[in-house]
Amino acid sequence: MSTAPNIEGTGCPYHAAVMPTDGTPFRPSPQFAAWRAEAPATHLTADDGNVGWFVTGYDLARAVLEDAARFSQADQRHPVGHHAFSGHLPDNDLVDAFMAGNVLGLDPPQHTRVRRTVVGRFSVRSVRGQLPAVRAFVERRLDEIVAAGSSADLFWDFGVPVSVFAHCRVLGIPEHRSGEFTDIFAAEDLRPEEMIAFAREVLELKRDDLGEDTISDILRSDLTDAESLGITSVLMGSGRDAIAYMIPTTMVSLLTDPGQLAALRRDPALIRPAVEEFVRFHAMFVSAHPRTVAEDVTLQGIEFRAGESVWVSTVAANRDGDRFADPDTFDVTRDAFGHIAFGHGIHGCIGQQLARVVIAEAITQLLDRLPSLRLVEAAQSAPLPFAGPLPTYSPGRVHVEW
Repeated sequence: MSTAPNIEGTGCPYHAAVMPTDGTPFRPSPQFAAWRAEAPATHLTADDGNVGWFVTGYDLARAVLEDAARFSQADQRHPVGHHAFSGHLPDNDLVDAFMAGNVLGLDPPQHTRVRRTVVGRFSVRSVRGQLPAVRAFVERRLDEIVAAGSSADLFWDFGVPVSVFAHCRVLGIPEHRSGEFTDIFAAEDLRPEEMIAFAREVLELKRDDLGEDTISDILRSDLTDAESLGITSVLMGSGRDAIAYMIPTTMVSLLTDPGQLAALRRDPALIRPAVEEFVRFHAMFVSAHPRTVAEDVTLQGIEFRAGESVWVSTVAANRDGDRFADPDTFDVTRDAFGHIAFGHGIHGCIGQQLARVVIAEAITQLLDRLPSLRLVEAAQSAPLPFAGPLPTYSPGRVHVEW
Protein backbone atom coordinates (compact mmCIF):
# COMPACT_ATOMS: atom_id res chain seq x y z
CA MET A 1 0.00 0.00 0.00
CA SER A 2 1.19 3.52 -0.69
CA THR A 3 1.01 6.58 1.48
CA ALA A 4 -1.17 9.54 0.65
CA PRO A 5 0.35 11.60 -2.16
CA ASN A 6 1.81 15.04 -1.66
CA ILE A 7 0.74 17.04 -4.72
CA GLU A 8 2.17 20.43 -3.86
CA GLY A 9 5.23 21.47 -5.84
CA THR A 10 6.90 22.82 -2.70
CA GLY A 11 5.53 20.22 -0.31
CA CYS A 12 7.50 18.01 2.02
CA PRO A 13 8.97 15.04 0.13
CA TYR A 14 8.73 12.87 3.23
CA HIS A 15 5.01 12.54 2.47
CA ALA A 16 5.67 11.25 -1.01
CA ALA A 17 3.91 8.14 -2.26
CA VAL A 18 5.54 4.88 -3.27
CA MET A 19 4.97 2.87 -6.41
CA PRO A 20 1.89 0.63 -6.09
CA THR A 21 2.30 -2.96 -7.22
CA ASP A 22 -1.33 -4.08 -7.23
CA GLY A 23 -2.06 -3.54 -10.93
CA THR A 24 -2.35 -5.70 -14.03
CA PRO A 25 -2.42 -4.79 -17.73
CA PHE A 26 -6.21 -5.08 -17.58
CA ARG A 27 -6.77 -3.32 -14.26
CA PRO A 28 -3.97 -0.87 -13.42
CA SER A 29 -3.64 0.09 -9.78
CA PRO A 30 -6.61 2.27 -8.76
CA GLN A 31 -4.07 4.47 -6.99
CA PHE A 32 -3.16 6.02 -10.35
CA ALA A 33 -6.70 7.28 -10.93
CA ALA A 34 -6.90 8.54 -7.36
CA TRP A 35 -3.68 10.52 -7.77
CA ARG A 36 -4.77 11.90 -11.15
CA ALA A 37 -8.05 13.10 -9.64
CA GLU A 38 -6.02 15.32 -7.28
CA ALA A 39 -3.28 16.52 -9.66
CA PRO A 40 -1.64 15.46 -12.93
CA ALA A 41 1.58 14.55 -11.10
CA THR A 42 2.38 13.19 -7.66
CA HIS A 43 5.53 13.13 -5.55
CA LEU A 44 6.88 9.56 -5.54
CA THR A 45 9.70 8.02 -3.51
CA ALA A 46 11.87 5.65 -5.51
CA ASP A 47 13.34 2.47 -4.07
CA ASP A 48 16.69 4.23 -3.69
CA GLY A 49 15.13 7.07 -1.70
CA ASN A 50 15.10 9.56 -4.55
CA VAL A 51 11.93 11.68 -4.56
CA GLY A 52 10.62 12.71 -7.96
CA TRP A 53 7.40 13.33 -9.86
CA PHE A 54 5.13 10.56 -11.14
CA VAL A 55 2.99 11.90 -13.99
CA THR A 56 -0.48 10.39 -14.43
CA GLY A 57 -2.34 13.09 -16.40
CA TYR A 58 -2.46 12.74 -20.19
CA ASP A 59 -1.90 16.39 -21.09
CA LEU A 60 0.98 16.82 -18.67
CA ALA A 61 2.51 13.53 -19.84
CA ARG A 62 2.57 14.72 -23.45
CA ALA A 63 3.94 18.10 -22.42
CA VAL A 64 6.84 16.50 -20.52
CA LEU A 65 7.62 13.95 -23.24
CA GLU A 66 7.75 16.55 -26.00
CA ASP A 67 9.88 19.03 -24.01
CA ALA A 68 13.35 17.49 -24.46
CA ALA A 69 15.06 20.78 -23.64
CA ARG A 70 13.72 21.08 -20.10
CA PHE A 71 13.22 17.39 -19.35
CA SER A 72 16.48 15.62 -20.08
CA GLN A 73 16.80 11.89 -20.62
CA ALA A 74 20.37 11.89 -19.33
CA ASP A 75 21.27 11.07 -15.71
CA GLN A 76 18.36 8.65 -15.29
CA ARG A 77 17.24 7.37 -11.90
CA HIS A 78 14.66 4.60 -11.92
CA PRO A 79 11.70 4.48 -9.53
CA VAL A 80 12.07 0.79 -8.68
CA GLY A 81 15.02 -1.58 -8.35
CA HIS A 82 18.39 -0.52 -9.69
CA HIS A 83 19.67 0.58 -13.05
CA ALA A 84 19.63 -2.34 -15.49
CA PHE A 85 23.35 -2.01 -16.20
CA SER A 86 24.62 -1.48 -12.65
CA GLY A 87 27.47 -3.82 -11.85
CA HIS A 88 27.25 -5.64 -15.19
CA LEU A 89 29.71 -3.72 -17.35
CA PRO A 90 33.24 -4.31 -16.08
CA ASP A 91 35.05 -2.75 -19.05
CA ASN A 92 35.14 0.99 -19.51
CA ASP A 93 34.91 0.62 -23.29
CA LEU A 94 31.59 -1.18 -22.92
CA VAL A 95 30.23 1.57 -20.68
CA ASP A 96 31.45 4.29 -23.03
CA ALA A 97 30.03 2.51 -26.06
CA PHE A 98 26.65 1.96 -24.53
CA MET A 99 26.37 5.56 -23.37
CA ALA A 100 27.62 7.01 -26.69
CA GLY A 101 24.90 5.30 -28.72
CA ASN A 102 22.13 4.84 -26.15
CA VAL A 103 19.34 6.90 -27.69
CA LEU A 104 17.23 6.07 -24.62
CA GLY A 105 19.57 8.16 -22.48
CA LEU A 106 20.78 10.89 -24.85
CA ASP A 107 19.67 14.46 -25.49
CA PRO A 108 20.05 16.41 -28.73
CA PRO A 109 22.28 16.92 -30.60
CA GLN A 110 23.87 13.51 -29.90
CA HIS A 111 20.45 11.86 -29.78
CA THR A 112 19.59 13.34 -33.17
CA ARG A 113 22.90 12.25 -34.67
CA VAL A 114 22.50 8.63 -33.59
CA ARG A 115 18.77 8.19 -34.14
CA ARG A 116 18.70 9.54 -37.70
CA THR A 117 21.05 6.72 -38.72
CA VAL A 118 18.46 4.02 -38.01
CA VAL A 119 14.98 5.50 -38.44
CA GLY A 120 14.74 4.76 -42.16
CA ARG A 121 14.28 1.02 -41.69
CA PHE A 122 11.40 1.67 -39.30
CA SER A 123 9.35 4.02 -41.50
CA VAL A 124 5.78 3.08 -42.43
CA ARG A 125 6.80 2.33 -46.02
CA SER A 126 9.83 0.24 -45.06
CA VAL A 127 7.98 -1.76 -42.42
CA ARG A 128 5.09 -2.54 -44.73
CA GLY A 129 7.63 -4.04 -47.08
CA GLN A 130 8.40 -6.57 -44.34
CA LEU A 131 4.78 -7.75 -44.12
CA PRO A 132 5.04 -10.68 -46.58
CA ALA A 133 7.95 -12.17 -44.64
CA VAL A 134 6.22 -11.60 -41.29
CA ARG A 135 3.02 -13.16 -42.62
CA ALA A 136 4.86 -16.22 -43.90
CA PHE A 137 6.66 -16.70 -40.59
CA VAL A 138 3.45 -16.40 -38.55
CA GLU A 139 1.83 -19.00 -40.81
CA ARG A 140 4.75 -21.40 -40.32
CA ARG A 141 4.80 -20.87 -36.58
CA LEU A 142 1.08 -21.57 -36.28
CA ASP A 143 1.52 -24.70 -38.42
CA GLU A 144 4.16 -25.90 -35.93
CA ILE A 145 2.00 -25.06 -32.91
CA VAL A 146 -1.06 -26.85 -34.30
CA ALA A 147 1.02 -29.87 -35.31
CA ALA A 148 2.38 -30.13 -31.77
CA GLY A 149 -1.02 -30.54 -30.10
CA SER A 150 -4.12 -28.67 -28.99
CA SER A 151 -2.66 -26.26 -26.44
CA ALA A 152 0.09 -23.66 -26.24
CA ASP A 153 1.53 -20.79 -24.25
CA LEU A 154 0.81 -17.73 -26.36
CA PHE A 155 3.78 -15.90 -24.90
CA TRP A 156 6.69 -18.34 -25.15
CA ASP A 157 5.33 -20.47 -28.00
CA PHE A 158 4.02 -17.65 -30.19
CA GLY A 159 4.68 -14.09 -29.03
CA VAL A 160 8.41 -14.55 -28.45
CA PRO A 161 9.22 -16.41 -31.71
CA VAL A 162 7.19 -13.95 -33.81
CA SER A 163 8.81 -10.94 -32.18
CA VAL A 164 12.30 -12.42 -32.52
CA PHE A 165 11.79 -13.11 -36.23
CA ALA A 166 10.58 -9.58 -36.97
CA HIS A 167 13.32 -8.01 -34.87
CA CYS A 168 16.13 -10.03 -36.39
CA ARG A 169 14.88 -9.43 -39.92
CA VAL A 170 14.64 -5.64 -39.66
CA LEU A 171 17.90 -5.29 -37.74
CA GLY A 172 19.79 -7.68 -40.01
CA ILE A 173 20.81 -10.30 -37.44
CA PRO A 174 21.86 -13.38 -39.44
CA GLU A 175 19.35 -16.21 -39.31
CA HIS A 176 21.91 -18.66 -37.95
CA ARG A 177 22.41 -16.35 -34.93
CA SER A 178 18.69 -15.94 -34.14
CA GLY A 179 18.71 -18.78 -31.60
CA GLU A 180 21.56 -17.18 -29.70
CA PHE A 181 19.79 -13.82 -29.93
CA THR A 182 16.71 -15.40 -28.32
CA ASP A 183 18.75 -17.00 -25.53
CA ILE A 184 20.38 -13.66 -24.67
CA PHE A 185 17.69 -11.05 -25.33
CA ALA A 186 14.52 -13.00 -24.48
CA ALA A 187 15.95 -14.48 -21.28
CA GLU A 188 14.16 -13.85 -18.01
CA ASP A 189 17.52 -12.93 -16.45
CA LEU A 190 19.05 -10.38 -18.81
CA ARG A 191 22.82 -9.96 -18.70
CA PRO A 192 23.81 -6.66 -20.31
CA GLU A 193 27.44 -7.65 -20.77
CA GLU A 194 26.30 -10.63 -22.89
CA MET A 195 23.91 -8.40 -24.84
CA ILE A 196 26.65 -5.93 -25.75
CA ALA A 197 29.15 -8.68 -26.54
CA PHE A 198 26.63 -10.26 -28.93
CA ALA A 199 26.03 -6.91 -30.60
CA ARG A 200 29.77 -6.48 -31.09
CA GLU A 201 30.06 -9.93 -32.69
CA VAL A 202 27.19 -9.26 -35.09
CA LEU A 203 28.65 -5.91 -36.11
CA GLU A 204 31.94 -7.61 -36.96
CA LEU A 205 30.13 -10.39 -38.81
CA LYS A 206 28.17 -7.89 -40.91
CA ARG A 207 31.09 -5.66 -41.90
CA ASP A 208 31.90 -7.85 -44.90
CA ASP A 209 28.30 -8.78 -45.66
CA LEU A 210 26.29 -5.55 -45.79
CA GLY A 211 22.64 -5.80 -46.77
CA GLU A 212 19.40 -3.84 -46.73
CA ASP A 213 18.94 -3.74 -42.99
CA THR A 214 19.45 -1.54 -39.95
CA ILE A 215 22.83 -2.85 -38.82
CA SER A 216 24.19 -2.42 -42.35
CA ASP A 217 22.97 1.18 -42.31
CA ILE A 218 24.81 1.71 -39.03
CA LEU A 219 28.01 0.29 -40.50
CA ARG A 220 27.69 2.51 -43.58
CA SER A 221 27.17 5.63 -41.46
CA ASP A 222 29.67 8.04 -39.95
CA LEU A 223 28.98 6.84 -36.42
CA THR A 224 32.04 5.97 -34.36
CA ASP A 225 32.67 2.38 -33.34
CA ALA A 226 31.46 3.20 -29.83
CA GLU A 227 28.28 4.86 -31.11
CA SER A 228 27.64 1.95 -33.47
CA LEU A 229 28.01 -0.59 -30.70
CA GLY A 230 25.80 1.42 -28.38
CA ILE A 231 22.90 1.93 -30.79
CA THR A 232 23.09 -1.69 -32.00
CA SER A 233 22.95 -2.96 -28.42
CA VAL A 234 19.98 -0.70 -27.63
CA LEU A 235 18.04 -1.73 -30.73
CA MET A 236 18.63 -5.41 -30.03
CA GLY A 237 17.38 -5.00 -26.48
CA SER A 238 14.41 -2.69 -27.13
CA GLY A 239 10.98 -3.17 -28.64
CA ARG A 240 10.98 -6.92 -29.22
CA ASP A 241 9.73 -7.57 -25.69
CA ALA A 242 6.85 -5.13 -26.19
CA ILE A 243 5.63 -7.03 -29.27
CA ALA A 244 5.99 -10.36 -27.47
CA TYR A 245 4.01 -8.93 -24.55
CA MET A 246 1.27 -7.27 -26.57
CA ILE A 247 0.24 -10.28 -28.67
CA PRO A 248 -0.74 -12.67 -25.82
CA THR A 249 -1.97 -9.84 -23.58
CA THR A 250 -4.38 -8.63 -26.25
CA MET A 251 -5.60 -12.18 -26.78
CA VAL A 252 -6.41 -12.47 -23.08
CA SER A 253 -8.74 -9.48 -23.39
CA LEU A 254 -10.32 -10.77 -26.59
CA LEU A 255 -10.85 -14.29 -25.26
CA THR A 256 -12.52 -12.96 -22.12
CA ASP A 257 -14.77 -10.50 -23.99
CA PRO A 258 -16.93 -12.33 -26.56
CA GLY A 259 -18.38 -9.08 -27.90
CA GLN A 260 -14.99 -7.62 -28.79
CA LEU A 261 -13.81 -10.93 -30.22
CA ALA A 262 -16.93 -11.20 -32.39
CA ALA A 263 -16.47 -7.63 -33.66
CA LEU A 264 -12.98 -8.41 -34.98
CA ARG A 265 -14.01 -11.72 -36.50
CA ARG A 266 -17.02 -10.07 -38.13
CA ASP A 267 -14.93 -7.28 -39.67
CA PRO A 268 -11.25 -8.29 -40.16
CA ALA A 269 -10.51 -4.84 -41.62
CA LEU A 270 -11.06 -3.44 -38.14
CA ILE A 271 -7.73 -4.89 -36.99
CA ARG A 272 -5.54 -1.97 -38.13
CA PRO A 273 -7.26 0.78 -36.13
CA ALA A 274 -7.96 -1.71 -33.33
CA VAL A 275 -4.22 -2.09 -32.76
CA GLU A 276 -4.27 1.44 -31.31
CA GLU A 277 -6.76 0.28 -28.70
CA PHE A 278 -4.73 -2.85 -28.05
CA VAL A 279 -1.68 -0.80 -27.11
CA ARG A 280 -3.62 1.98 -25.35
CA PHE A 281 -5.53 -0.35 -23.08
CA HIS A 282 -2.65 -2.75 -22.42
CA ALA A 283 0.13 -0.15 -22.21
CA MET A 284 3.22 -1.92 -20.91
CA PHE A 285 5.18 0.91 -19.31
CA VAL A 286 3.94 1.74 -15.82
CA SER A 287 6.72 4.32 -15.98
CA ALA A 288 8.57 5.37 -19.12
CA HIS A 289 12.29 6.09 -19.24
CA PRO A 290 13.10 8.63 -16.53
CA ARG A 291 13.59 12.31 -17.23
CA THR A 292 15.59 14.81 -15.18
CA VAL A 293 14.44 18.42 -14.92
CA ALA A 294 17.06 20.62 -16.58
CA GLU A 295 15.68 23.95 -15.35
CA ASP A 296 12.88 25.10 -13.08
CA VAL A 297 9.56 25.01 -14.90
CA THR A 298 5.87 25.09 -13.92
CA LEU A 299 3.39 23.07 -15.99
CA GLN A 300 -0.29 22.64 -15.12
CA GLY A 301 0.34 23.84 -11.57
CA ILE A 302 3.22 21.43 -10.95
CA GLU A 303 6.49 23.13 -9.97
CA PHE A 304 9.30 21.03 -11.38
CA ARG A 305 12.70 21.92 -9.90
CA ALA A 306 16.02 21.47 -11.67
CA GLY A 307 17.58 18.11 -10.81
CA GLU A 308 14.34 16.36 -9.93
CA SER A 309 13.44 13.04 -11.53
CA VAL A 310 10.24 12.77 -13.55
CA TRP A 311 8.55 9.46 -14.34
CA VAL A 312 5.79 9.56 -16.93
CA SER A 313 3.27 6.74 -16.63
CA THR A 314 2.00 5.77 -20.06
CA VAL A 315 -0.32 3.29 -18.33
CA ALA A 316 -1.96 6.03 -16.24
CA ALA A 317 -2.00 8.67 -18.98
CA ASN A 318 -3.69 6.27 -21.41
CA ARG A 319 -6.46 5.77 -18.83
CA ASP A 320 -7.15 9.51 -18.39
CA GLY A 321 -10.89 10.05 -18.77
CA ASP A 322 -10.35 13.65 -19.88
CA ARG A 323 -8.74 12.29 -23.06
CA PHE A 324 -10.43 8.90 -23.58
CA ALA A 325 -14.10 8.41 -22.76
CA ASP A 326 -14.78 5.42 -20.51
CA PRO A 327 -11.02 4.74 -20.47
CA ASP A 328 -11.15 1.51 -18.46
CA THR A 329 -13.30 -0.22 -21.09
CA PHE A 330 -11.62 -2.25 -23.82
CA ASP A 331 -13.31 -1.26 -27.08
CA VAL A 332 -11.82 -2.32 -30.43
CA THR A 333 -14.07 0.18 -32.24
CA ARG A 334 -12.72 3.12 -30.24
CA ASP A 335 -10.70 5.88 -31.89
CA ALA A 336 -7.63 5.38 -29.70
CA PHE A 337 -5.23 7.41 -31.82
CA GLY A 338 -3.30 9.87 -29.72
CA HIS A 339 -2.40 7.35 -27.02
CA ILE A 340 1.17 7.48 -25.73
CA ALA A 341 1.83 3.75 -25.38
CA PHE A 342 4.77 4.22 -27.76
CA GLY A 343 5.90 7.38 -26.03
CA HIS A 344 5.80 10.82 -27.61
CA GLY A 345 8.16 13.45 -28.97
CA ILE A 346 11.70 12.92 -30.18
CA HIS A 347 12.12 9.87 -27.92
CA GLY A 348 9.01 8.11 -29.23
CA CYS A 349 9.56 4.42 -29.95
CA ILE A 350 11.63 3.95 -33.12
CA GLY A 351 9.99 0.60 -33.84
CA GLN A 352 6.35 1.53 -33.30
CA GLN A 353 5.37 1.06 -36.96
CA LEU A 354 6.95 -2.40 -36.97
CA ALA A 355 5.07 -3.23 -33.77
CA ARG A 356 1.75 -2.22 -35.36
CA VAL A 357 2.30 -4.43 -38.40
CA VAL A 358 3.48 -7.48 -36.46
CA ILE A 359 0.76 -7.28 -33.78
CA ALA A 360 -1.99 -6.90 -36.38
CA GLU A 361 -0.75 -9.85 -38.44
CA ALA A 362 -0.27 -12.12 -35.43
CA ILE A 363 -3.74 -11.42 -33.99
CA THR A 364 -5.40 -11.72 -37.40
CA GLN A 365 -3.93 -15.15 -38.07
CA LEU A 366 -4.67 -16.42 -34.56
CA LEU A 367 -8.34 -15.52 -34.95
CA ASP A 368 -8.50 -17.00 -38.44
CA ARG A 369 -6.58 -20.22 -37.85
CA LEU A 370 -7.94 -21.12 -34.41
CA PRO A 371 -11.67 -20.33 -34.31
CA SER A 372 -12.17 -22.55 -31.24
CA LEU A 373 -9.35 -20.91 -29.26
CA ARG A 374 -10.12 -20.53 -25.56
CA LEU A 375 -8.24 -19.18 -22.60
CA VAL A 376 -7.29 -21.65 -19.87
CA GLU A 377 -5.15 -19.47 -17.64
CA ALA A 378 -3.26 -16.17 -17.81
CA ALA A 379 -0.66 -15.43 -15.16
CA GLN A 380 -1.02 -11.69 -15.73
CA SER A 381 -4.65 -11.74 -14.63
CA ALA A 382 -3.19 -11.26 -11.14
CA PRO A 383 -0.44 -8.76 -10.24
CA LEU A 384 3.05 -9.93 -11.18
CA PRO A 385 6.43 -8.44 -10.27
CA PHE A 386 7.56 -5.71 -12.63
CA ALA A 387 9.65 -6.91 -15.54
CA GLY A 388 12.67 -4.79 -14.58
CA PRO A 389 14.01 -1.57 -13.06
CA LEU A 390 12.01 0.26 -15.70
CA PRO A 391 8.63 -0.74 -14.25
CA THR A 392 6.77 -2.62 -16.95
CA TYR A 393 4.07 -5.25 -16.77
CA SER A 394 5.24 -8.84 -17.10
CA PRO A 395 3.43 -10.92 -19.76
CA GLY A 396 3.56 -14.16 -17.84
CA ARG A 397 2.38 -17.41 -19.38
CA VAL A 398 -0.89 -17.42 -21.33
CA HIS A 399 -2.19 -20.99 -21.57
CA VAL A 400 -4.74 -21.56 -24.36
CA GLU A 401 -6.42 -24.58 -25.91
CA TRP A 402 -8.43 -25.21 -29.09
